[in-house]
Amino acid sequence: MITVKQVLNYRSFKDATLVTGEGGLENEVNGVMVMEAADIESWGRKGLLILTSYFAMENVSLEKIDLFFRHAKRLGIGGFVVKVDRLVQVIPPIFVASCEKYQIPLIQIDKKTPYEKIISEILETMINRNAYLLQNYYDIHKRFSQLMMEQPDIPKILETLKSLIHKPITLQEKIKERMVGTDPQLHPFQVHKQTYLDKRQQLNLQFQENAVTYLHYHPEESFAQLSIAVPNLGYEEYELIIHKLGGEVDDLDFMAIENTVAALQIELVKRYAIRQSNRSRQNEMVSDLLHGRLNHQEDIDDTIHRVNLDPNRRYRIILFHFHTTDEDQKDSSLLLNRFTDTLINLSRTEFPERVYVTRQQKVILIAPTDNFSLSDSKKKVQLILDRMMKNVLYQHFIHHTTFSNEVSVHDLAEGYRQATDTQKILQLTQNAPAIASYKDIGIYQIFVETDNLDDLNRFIPDHLWILKNESPELLETLRTFIDVNQNYSETAQRLFVHPKTVRYRITGLRENYNIHFDDPEEMLRLSIGLRLLHLLPAFSKQTTKPIGGTHHEK
Repeated sequence: MITVKQVLNYRSFKDATLVTGEGGLENEVNGVMVMEAADIESWGRKGLLILTSYFAMENVSLEKIDLFFRHAKRLGIGGFVVKVDRLVQVIPPIFVASCEKYQIPLIQIDKKTPYEKIISEILETMINRNAYLLQNYYDIHKRFSQLMMEQPDIPKILETLKSLIHKPITLQEKIKERMVGTDPQLHPFQVHKQTYLDKRQQLNLQFQENAVTYLHYHPEESFAQLSIAVPNLGYEEYELIIHKLGGEVDDLDFMAIENTVAALQIELVKRYAIRQSNRSRQNEMVSDLLHGRLNHQEDIDDTIHRVNLDPNRRYRIILFHFHTTDEDQKDSSLLLNRFTDTLINLSRTEFPERVYVTRQQKVILIAPTDNFSLSDSKKKVQLILDRMMKNVLYQHFIHHTTFSNEVSVHDLAEGYRQATDTQKILQLTQNAPAIASYKDIGIYQIFVETDNLDDLNRFIPDHLWILKNESPELLETLRTFIDVNQNYSETAQRLFVHPKTVRYRITGLRENYNIHFDDPEEMLRLSIGLRLLHLLPAFSKQTTKPIGGTHHEK
């Protein structure tokens, strides 16, 4: 990067005078232009060195002059070079004061110094430097390409960057709070301030500067770091950290950093692919046990051994089911994968001996029960979910978690059925808790354990089938009225109708369908029947029942 301070050493500036103080001398210079008009907001840009005789601003009001300099500061103008000649013989005090106010260097040149000489020298320097940077970028990229052919591990990649920029390097994984780097004594540090830097033209990375103190390295002093997020496919959040320790980072260093980030991404993608492959193999083996696909005892015992389950212990199936309500993210497999990976990682802490299976929008844990009661397990699951919901990425997720009874390794299929059936009840029952066990669903166990739909149908009174077919609106009114303990006002609120409408409908149910709302036994039968009517589609494609018989369509 060329600065105003360096430009002052050029031959064309040998007779120049710095009118303002030291402020702004480190401003970047990446171009030069002769000013013809005061509308700097239209043509100005960061790093521009502006040549002017001030003639363009001679009749501009003080208010517009201040606005001009505010725009110049906002744009990042490198500095002003003023030539005093026959048109303007003295630099106006307002120009000098404004440059000092906004920390923009003001340089006065001799009237004999031609603009062409200044422009030529600056552009020549920039062209030579760009050629130098391009050659170095090619050399750095070639070195990293050769390095990746050797399939290096992460420490080797970090050591390569250190050898190029001569600064200590650390890669931090934020979720697991782990660090690996070239100088371990710098790893325990505390960040006191974070500032995002402007994106550099030649890079696509977002740099952040941190003010930090190190626990084991001059803890009484404050130092600067550069940190860059390293995108990856997993749930982890990686940051590459460059410890400045008093030394600045130049353009060549940034090129090396950019190549390092790319190399780290390749290594992280490789690790992710290996992890996904291992997970896929385990998913198939555990799924065979959960779905009872293995018919020979020898195959069952071999699979139990391969997935590290103990035949002498008892287990509980924990089934997580989740989805997002964010319409923009509903089809995002990347977000679902991150949610899944985060859930698996957090479950390792709470259930260290668990075996897991992943499916789309599901995570299934097989956790031993000898160390945790059902109550303990529920608390651990709640802790996992609470930690996950702190992440803004997951705030639109809806989740249900269910537990089976205790089962042996040979009854995992039964445990999985219990957890799955409990999921169906949770998702179809209003006001259901987000976490429940098979025991929690109570009387519903009677219904989900039967494979005979006629047995379920006989619990549903005939007039509910009639209402379902003839008047779904009345059926919904009946269900809501019973759910709110026959409260007319609350029923009206839930159905978004007037209370008089509710009274009219309830009267119709009494008179036309012979429903006795003062009979608690009949209310119990109707309450159970209404819920079964709601649940039946979850267990069968059958949704209607002909009136006057027990036959049903399949």
